[in-house]
Amino acid sequence: MDELPAKCGKVWVPQDWAHPDGPAMPLRVVVLPATATSHPAAPLFYLAGAGGAAVGLGDSVLNGLDWAAQAFEQLNQTMDLVFVEQRGTPGSGLQTCPGLENWLASPAAIQAAARRCLASVKRDPRHDTTTSAVRDLDQVRKALGYNQINIYGVSYGVTMGLAYLQRYGSHVRAAVLDSGSLLPVPEQQLDAVHAQRAFDQLASRCAATPVCGHSYHPAADLATILTRLTAYPVPVTVPGPGGQHQTLTVTAPMVTGWLDTQLSSIQTAVLLPATLHALALGQWSQVIARSGVTTADLLGGPISLQDVTIRCSDAWAAMNPATVSQQGPSVFASEVTINARGWRALCAVWPHDPGVTGTVRSTVPVVFLNGTADPGDPPASVAGATATMPHALLVSVPGVGHWTLNWNPDPTCLLAATTAFIQAGQPASPAAWEACTRALAAEPMPFPAP
Repeated sequence: MDELPAKCGKVWVPQDWAHPDGPAMPLRVVVLPATATSHPAAPLFYLAGAGGAAVGLGDSVLNGLDWAAQAFEQLNQTMDLVFVEQRGTPGSGLQTCPGLENWLASPAAIQAAARRCLASVKRDPRHDTTTSAVRDLDQVRKALGYNQINIYGVSYGVTMGLAYLQRYGSHVRAAVLDSGSLLPVPEQQLDAVHAQRAFDQLASRCAATPVCGHSYHPAADLATILTRLTAYPVPVTVPGPGGQHQTLTVTAPMVTGWLDTQLSSIQTAVLLPATLHALALGQWSQVIARSGVTTADLLGGPISLQDVTIRCSDAWAAMNPATVSQQGPSVFASEVTINARGWRALCAVWPHDPGVTGTVRSTVPVVFLNGTADPGDPPASVAGATATMPHALLVSVPGVGHWTLNWNPDPTCLLAATTAFIQAGQPASPAAWEACTRALAAEPMPFPAP
């Protein structure tokens, strides 16, 4: 896109909010000023998902600034768009260590890697919590001279938005929270059952759609793949970092972990029936070459130290390996259990300040957007919001996975409703949102022809 007329700078915040006069650290902040007025309305703060870049480093799909500048172009006419690189992310003190993501290692090996990492870091990661990031966000608000702000948060950005409402609700005019869960909901613990529900929905829709159902049977193909891999893991050559290829022994949990990711976007989900059928036929090399599967897709990518601190401290990330299977039968349970064991071992030795949890009580106008096919944060994850947030509207977006305003076959209607809601700053009327969801239900993302 064209170069944006952005104002870039840094806002300094305490490394440890318990000692505000101690060492400080800079946060990168970008403001896109209102384009059509010299007296803008309350700004819109964009709160990125975990792993996403609010300003613009990393994967372009997760580049919040470029996406939001286009999606909220109309809002930007009358209000500033504000992007804050959260502490511990690219642009604001990112720290990483190799080896932390190896959940196949023993608990002792995971903890040894964590200790080596902690001994080598320049800045103590214990303070990189959501709690600290929320205080940072309010510091940015004050530094920029805003009294009230509007919020758009996606995925983990919903956690940030809710935590900000919880602590600084008087400064929030309106909020749209896209594809997240309420603060106490253990969405990581529930991942196996939520992913299974999303997969079952996809399989049922395939069966009911002639172009898909006459050629593919996703549930049967997946069962074939997992049964074979459980008995005989498959060695495959996969592109790795720096363009180097690596031979991996693919296991059943690797496949379900990759499948979970593919279900997040409806654009990749509709490709799964054909892909699973090819894998059931043993066409591993062809699928990898065609779909661009990498070692990171199967093993997981590098974990930032901020990510570890947040997952070890926030209630939504709590995982107990012993209770994963108790949520209900799921082909994803083995992979989630492995992750839970890895995180439990890591968090047992990882220092962290308190994270966020608890009920949010607020009269701020809020719209929650959750895709019915989201394998991580389905509508059930926010079902209790209206009990303590009387001006909240819960919108279930049919057939869509994660990030409903972006990974959506046609987000135009939802973007228009979002724009109108934030402009008004009043409790949302359901009518406009219902018109969008009816249209999406009537024209779901089609399966490609065989």
